[in-house]
Amino acid sequence: MQERSRMVCVHRLQDPIEANLVRGLLVNEGIPVELTGEGLVGAYSGVPKLCEVRVMVPPDFRSSARKILDRYESEKGKKNTSPDWSCTACGEINDPSFEICWRCGEGR
Repeated sequence: MQERSRMVCVHRLQDPIEANLVRGLLVNEGIPVELTGEGLVGAYSGVPKLCEVRVMVPPDFRSSARKILDRYESEKGKKNTSPDWSCTACGEINDPSFEICWRCGEGR
């Protein structure tokens, strides 16, 4: 892995699970990544600046990482505006992202 002092921060997150998701997105694109601050999240959860997980990459990968992260943030920001739907077989209300009823398995 890269020498930590040569890494630059390209993103900060408060959720270590999301930070690992972001790490995976970058690694899948061939970008070396280190996360720092993961261990502090539990200890300082009430102090936002102290519990940030930083996504660190080598300086040569900064631009590529930012493009991927900008696309990720853009997609994350899109809200699903479709309404919930009601299953015709059992009447269960389902999230719009479901194509089949989670309760009985009936299709939309």
